[in-house]
Amino acid sequence: MLVLKNISKKFDNRMILNDISFQFPDTGFIGIQGESGCGKSTLLYVIGMLDSAFDGDVLYNGEKIVQAKSFIRSHISFMMQNKDIISSMTIKENILLAAQVSYKQYHYSQLKKITKQLGIFDLLDKFPSQLSGGELKRVSIAKALMKQSSLILCDEPTGALHESQAHEVMKILKHTSHDRLVIIVSHDPQLLSLYCDSVLTLKDGKLKGKIMKRDNIVKENHNHAFHSLIRYSLRQLFFQKKKLVFLFLFQWILISIFFLMTTAMNGIDDAISQDEKQSVTRYMCVMENKDRNIFYDIPKIENADIQYSYHLDQLHIFSKQKEMNSSLSFLPRNTSHIQLQHGRIPSQYNEVIISESLYHSLNNRSLRIRYEDFQMELKVVGVLDPSLLKGEEIYCSQLLKDKIPFLKDEYSLILESFNMKELYQSLSRNYIVYSEVLERVESYQSLLFLAKVVANIFIGVSLFVSLLLIGIVESILYYERKHDVAYLLSLGIEPRRLVFLSLLESMTLGMIIAVIGCFISSLLYYFFNNVYHLQLHFYFHLQLKKILFHSYDLYIFIIFIYMFMVILGSLFPMKRMMKVDMINVLREE
Repeated sequence: MLVLKNISKKFDNRMILNDISFQFPDTGFIGIQGESGCGKSTLLYVIGMLDSAFDGDVLYNGEKIVQAKSFIRSHISFMMQNKDIISSMTIKENILLAAQVSYKQYHYSQLKKITKQLGIFDLLDKFPSQLSGGELKRVSIAKALMKQSSLILCDEPTGALHESQAHEVMKILKHTSHDRLVIIVSHDPQLLSLYCDSVLTLKDGKLKGKIMKRDNIVKENHNHAFHSLIRYSLRQLFFQKKKLVFLFLFQWILISIFFLMTTAMNGIDDAISQDEKQSVTRYMCVMENKDRNIFYDIPKIENADIQYSYHLDQLHIFSKQKEMNSSLSFLPRNTSHIQLQHGRIPSQYNEVIISESLYHSLNNRSLRIRYEDFQMELKVVGVLDPSLLKGEEIYCSQLLKDKIPFLKDEYSLILESFNMKELYQSLSRNYIVYSEVLERVESYQSLLFLAKVVANIFIGVSLFVSLLLIGIVESILYYERKHDVAYLLSLGIEPRRLVFLSLLESMTLGMIIAVIGCFISSLLYYFFNNVYHLQLHFYFHLQLKKILFHSYDLYIFIIFIYMFMVILGSLFPMKRMMKVDMINVLREE
């Protein structure tokens, strides 16, 4: 039994409900009429505990209602004045949603029986936009019956219907009231008098009229069951897929760019390190006295081989009749670290090996060097492995020194040692020391560092823009679905459950963005490395590197970043969602 005890409510200092006390029967069809704006809908929301800002008490079965949401879930079903369904869900899903939110146990045989009685069984797989107004009202009634509510509150359920549809809905509600209490608010007194058992009038804040008592006692089903609402979150997300296309495309492009930049930087870094390891002059450096004087004696340095250098830069190099600008250097004594693409290490004074880039520009395998009256033919016997940093380089045998004594340079020495980095540091204190490899690698690594800084700034700005875009899109989606949120709250859904569903939706959005973005990136990674063969064109390949545990950490990092961003982007709209003015939203057209 429902009892109102001293219910009062003001709105803008105007008394809408004035000390109303009333007792309703367990079953029956009760109509409430009154002038527009007199507070009929407000009274209905108070009865159903959607509006808690009132004075007085609402009692049910002799107990004061304290837990409003629990009361709504257990006993109340609403038929709203406007839309009380969720557009993204099918008719079947909408009918079951109220029972699922309320943890009510149900069987599909019940669904079939109820929807056949209401004539909507064939519409279960359709969406609300495909139904007429009268059909949608029958869906609302089916929800109440499926939920097995003892109280059905109807706010102007026939307001937007044609006359024939209105009579049809009233007949169904009349039949429904045989074993439960149905309270209807309407501006049409003729409909109320024709179908309702009793009609009450709200005037000057007072509820007037008498109730026709009935002997029927409602039998409530208290069987409960937990129902997952994951389907709701997924439906909501995929229903908005057209609006999310731009967001998806932007994020997938960004992920691909971030992935390619990161793996390219890794590849270049490895190419530089590999170049340093395979460089012909890796273990060689040039020494000069700080006073620029000649070396009268060659200093002795432990574990190092030292010789005078030669002015090889004064030699002119020709291929046929064309002079070349390639650099010419001596091979080290130890050549075990040199990697050849093909050919062999020179064994004669007139044999050379050349870089891969120079090999492709030569018309034949011979070169000629000239200095004043001196000339000599050189034979190419080997080609170095391709490298990111190698230019057009020529390396000749140490035996050539005997043929060009006139180019000997007593002002500088060539030092060769396996401990080059340590010696380079120690010798720099007393000599001027040059190491082509170390300085070249250091120069490229400095450029790579700057490139990484620029790339990180770009990625940081892009991620910030992405976060803003995600936040804006999620705010728009929440705003467009504020009626759905208000409707769920009217069903009595717990705030924590609504937050969980929102987080689940955001996490699903993040997973779609991140996983598909990683998949696209993997395809690009495979294409550039195995189809386009990036290394053949630029001497490096895209490379995944371990961040924490594995080389695939980058994928996990991307997924984590996007999960974090979508959750962060949803916090503000979610906070606004939880503060939605449920009653005003439900009343909106």
